[in-house]
Amino acid sequence: MSSEQELEAYERFAVEEHVHDILTELCKLPAARDEFGLSDRIQFSNHTNSLNENGAPEGEASQPSSVHNPRPDQFCIHRVDDTTTTLLTSVEYKPPHKLSVATLRLGLRPIDLWKDMVRSNKIPTNQEAKLRYNAERLVCSALVQEYHVMIQEGLEYSYVTNGIARVLLRVPHDDPGTLYYFLCDPNSEVDMEMEATFASTSVARTLCLCLMAFQSPVRDQEWRNSVRPDIPIWRTSFDHTRSHIPEDEFRQLPLKSDSTAPEFPSPDSCSTYEPSSSPPDPPESRVRQVFTRSRATCAPSDVSYRSRSSQSPDPDSNATRRKRTFSNVPSSPSAPRVARKRDTNDDKGQDSQSRHRDAQFCTQRCLLGLQSGGLLDDCCPNVMLHRRSKDDLQHPITSEDLVRLLKAQLDKNIDRCTPLGGCGAYGAPFKLSCAVYGYTVIGKGTTSWLWKEVSREARVYQILRKAQGSAVPVFLGTIDLAKIYFLHGAGEIRHMLVMGWGGKARHRWS
Repeated sequence: MSSEQELEAYERFAVEEHVHDILTELCKLPAARDEFGLSDRIQFSNHTNSLNENGAPEGEASQPSSVHNPRPDQFCIHRVDDTTTTLLTSVEYKPPHKLSVATLRLGLRPIDLWKDMVRSNKIPTNQEAKLRYNAERLVCSALVQEYHVMIQEGLEYSYVTNGIARVLLRVPHDDPGTLYYFLCDPNSEVDMEMEATFASTSVARTLCLCLMAFQSPVRDQEWRNSVRPDIPIWRTSFDHTRSHIPEDEFRQLPLKSDSTAPEFPSPDSCSTYEPSSSPPDPPESRVRQVFTRSRATCAPSDVSYRSRSSQSPDPDSNATRRKRTFSNVPSSPSAPRVARKRDTNDDKGQDSQSRHRDAQFCTQRCLLGLQSGGLLDDCCPNVMLHRRSKDDLQHPITSEDLVRLLKAQLDKNIDRCTPLGGCGAYGAPFKLSCAVYGYTVIGKGTTSWLWKEVSREARVYQILRKAQGSAVPVFLGTIDLAKIYFLHGAGEIRHMLVMGWGGKARHRWS
């Protein structure tokens, strides 16, 4: 496998199609659907953020959460429920000639990435130490590149593979500055004469990761916005890291390894777990190994090594064998952990957001009246929400007031908008519903680097003011978001045009 394309083809035929077939059959079984929270079916597909394809946002230096072209060699697995497609997990491919199994074994170890690598000026001169140093930088850059995607997409699980081995990744909800990893190397783990070792094959490992991902909903936009400021940025990439390793040193990196050889030990050998009759340690006692956010960020911490809690995933159950954990990476001690909320307030918030998603759009006549200070439209499905009393004939606010209310609403909770699916060349549609007065309109969301072009539409709508409500939608204003809405398949939404709903595209009716 000499390229990402060959690796992708191999993974598709050797692993993903088998996983797809197994999950397809499981999705047909009511008991399995209930046990694992399965969908109607799953879908494997290539992925790109179409609004981010052509470059980085303007002012990137002042926006630390934006990283130039952070997308890895990415492949996505989606769950499909009826007509709704939701991201389940993502995959990053690194062909073995760039990232070998031996390099993974040599480079994976307990490390405070930010302190020991990003901020460290120490470059070893000893040949053996330099070999390990280069392996660590390659492995770290590959993992944090995918970690960046996990934070952006709100994923708990993901993996990186070179087609031979795979590194399973996990970002805990309550400790997002910690990236857990688990190295799977079927060549050293699978014994063809033992049926029990099927659980160690690439198909089985990937299947298990997908089943865990089914039970882990994608994190909301508020979670993503709350954790990003606390994770510093390491501006690098796998290819950038590779380009800074001299060719003669890169050729010294091992391409093959014997997993039993002392020079290529298991990277988890320091984090073994031996079963004990004593009560499990609390979650804080988990072994900590550091990798943090892509392009990457990592946060400093004092690394302590203790036996892992039973709450940490442990795919192996044979007590006679050495156990390897999902190893992890802590964030900055000053970075607050994100508390997981599962109380009645969450339920109320979810009910409110559900009402917003189900709200009908206001009519163009209604919005024309709002824009001009005119009368309410009795045909608007939301007219009773607009009225302060049953005898009201006038709109209670102006169009400028509505735009300000919508901005304040989104600045408080960016999840108070609903993506409608699809993405054009310059923007993606959202449903916006005013919580106070019930006005429901369209927000055309776009990225910072496209905003200069998209914002010109506002001037065009002013020129076409007399045609608004008939030939073109009623235009209400613009919103600069205080938070980021990361839309899967589009990118970082930071700005919106607010307008009336113009109807479905003609091709959707055919």
